[in-house]
Amino acid sequence: MKGAFEADAFVNAARELLNTNDPVGAERILAPVIHQFKADAPVQHLMGQIKKAQGQLAEAERYFRAAIAHDLKAGQYYNELGVILQARGAYEEAIKVFRAASALLPSMLMVRVSIVRCLISLGDLTEAEREAREYIAIAPGPESWTLLGTVQRAQERHQDALITAETALRYGPTLRGLRYNHATALDKVGRGVEALAVFEKLARQELDTPDLALHYVRALYTEGRRQDAETVAEQAVQHWPQVTALHSTLSRIRWLRGEGERSVRANEAAIQARPNDLSLRLACADALHRGGHNAKALNVLDEALKLAPDTPALLTAAGVVLDELDRPLDGLRVLRRVAELAPSPAAKRNLLSTLLRAGQPDEVLRIVNELRIEQPHEQYLIACATTAMRMLDHPEYRVWCDYERFVRTYEIPPPHGFFTTEAFNAGLAALLRTQHKTNAHPLDQHLPNGSQTGRSLLALDEPVIKHFLAAMDIAVRDYVGRLRDNDPVGARRTKNSRYTGLWSVRLGDGGYQPNHVHDRGWISSAYFVSIMPGERPKDPRAGWLKFGEANRAPAKCGPEKFVEPHAGMLVLFPSYIWHGTVPFEGAERLSMAFDVAPT
Repeated sequence: MKGAFEADAFVNAARELLNTNDPVGAERILAPVIHQFKADAPVQHLMGQIKKAQGQLAEAERYFRAAIAHDLKAGQYYNELGVILQARGAYEEAIKVFRAASALLPSMLMVRVSIVRCLISLGDLTEAEREAREYIAIAPGPESWTLLGTVQRAQERHQDALITAETALRYGPTLRGLRYNHATALDKVGRGVEALAVFEKLARQELDTPDLALHYVRALYTEGRRQDAETVAEQAVQHWPQVTALHSTLSRIRWLRGEGERSVRANEAAIQARPNDLSLRLACADALHRGGHNAKALNVLDEALKLAPDTPALLTAAGVVLDELDRPLDGLRVLRRVAELAPSPAAKRNLLSTLLRAGQPDEVLRIVNELRIEQPHEQYLIACATTAMRMLDHPEYRVWCDYERFVRTYEIPPPHGFFTTEAFNAGLAALLRTQHKTNAHPLDQHLPNGSQTGRSLLALDEPVIKHFLAAMDIAVRDYVGRLRDNDPVGARRTKNSRYTGLWSVRLGDGGYQPNHVHDRGWISSAYFVSIMPGERPKDPRAGWLKFGEANRAPAKCGPEKFVEPHAGMLVLFPSYIWHGTVPFEGAERLSMAFDVAPT
């Protein structure tokens, strides 16, 4: 009896230490007696909590499972196990465990939030919405309505998400979190002036979170108050020097103002104050690389690697920058080191472009074949393989890249309700120009002298978008119907297909799209809405589409096909074919693009 009493005392002491945020001390006290409680569910659960508090998730999972094994009706134990499974990405099992917790403890409503978040992570947005609406039916309030808004944003139903945010706000009109959510929802539907008013009022009360600071800065910049945006960003990085997103935003603002390499001076000052913060160094290098200042970016990465020479993220960044500096062999050496330190599909994938530039196409084909076992339809992998085939003069190359057969152009007739294609394009252009003002944030753009809308236009509730998609359907069906079952594109053909994305690109004088592919696509497109060329272009192909040239092209692997665009033309092609644009010369080149995927 005495031994049991003493053991209980250890358990109680461990629980008290955990409650005072001392999990290390709690484990030190509980560990010597834990073997006496193998069948005691509360003690096993306590040790699981201690391990969880120390970040030892595998051990925590083991103890939570032991607690459940000895008490099958304790809903809290299931919930905590579900949290661990969710944290390590085992979403399907986590959902099953959370459902058990909910059945045992229906009043524990936060379990429903966890289920919805797991479903979002799995991409099952229909089921996530059903669960969120069930939560609203059980407990209508700000939490449940906010959860539904999260699902709707994931579905890119931003107008619905705004209505949901307004509903949540009615339950607590003075709550800062709900006001913030309402402002972000306004911003997503292009009501930037209203969003800024809310952000500004919140910030004047208290600029209390880096997320509020970031959204406030972006809203100020969008509405043309660029000096105010920079001032707030400067204040924010002083208050939260560890938040890299704020540093990146401030650097981008200053770069757009023409500061060049000096745009990162606030980031550099933060590094001086926090020299061991590698994320600050990585953010600094990324901002410099994005601005084309690769030599200085490499210097920043070299200094960081002196502190942490085997950090995969730093090495990966250095490998990319070395390749950009036309040092592919040095870049390859660094990227191979990453693959040794942290073997993963991503590390192998990161080798491909540099291997091509280093003249090693055979290894590219070997790696692609390995990776496509798990991801047979990833278009970037196929694109790298086709470039390797081209370098090797492989006979399969023309099977995949038969440009005359796979790149097809269509003249789109006026949609129903429009007398001419010109009239339709005029209405579409007016809508798209508005979207480029509200939906193509300057701080996010990667296109030289151009902009791309930042979210899919498929969910935009505009009649002209519906007319556009209907007009495209005939051409898409014709293209798919011409594919052969035994060719690389036609092999994926099914009875039905769907649009998986819709966006717009607007180029000004000197603007261009770098060569790229659409990783998750099948058939990609470009539809030209408005083209206002210069009178005497220096390049006769200015603004033309080009095909076949990789993003960092190996020697003797330039473009193989060009298409001269004009308003009303649609171009369809496989998503794995490299494509980009010759720099445009003129006032405007406005286009739409979408991807099609088999269902």
